[in-house]
Amino acid sequence: MPQWLFAYGTLMPADLDAAELPGWRRDAVRGRLFDLGAYPVLVDLDDPSAGWVEGFVRAVDASELELRLDPWEGVDEGLYRRVEATTRGSCRVWVYVYNRQVPAGARGPLVRWNGRRRAPGVAQAADVLPGETY
Repeated sequence: MPQWLFAYGTLMPADLDAAELPGWRRDAVRGRLFDLGAYPVLVDLDDPSAGWVEGFVRAVDASELELRLDPWEGVDEGLYRRVEATTRGSCRVWVYVYNRQVPAGARGPLVRWNGRRRAPGVAQAADVLPGETY
């Protein structure tokens, strides 16, 4: 099982300074990325006809995935599903893939998402991932 997470949206580092902190590295996966306003969605993961979606990779353990990230991404509600993939840099990762139809009017496909991360002050200290700043 992968020991890495590919983050392309709200789980990414909050800014470029945070992305430079130890534990994060740039990478990409094949797929189609759309902006729904409040958050992005990735579909068509590993589709060879899709472009590269830029994001970041960091180490992750099973308990963090199951207890923190799966609930945050709405896996139990069917919003996203966690899927294994291989990045452009040949890293085997977990990726959260949108599990619904992309709504009409969604902006994309995009190479990278530049939307807002979690609003400042919303996250509690226990919710902050390595490299995130709030």
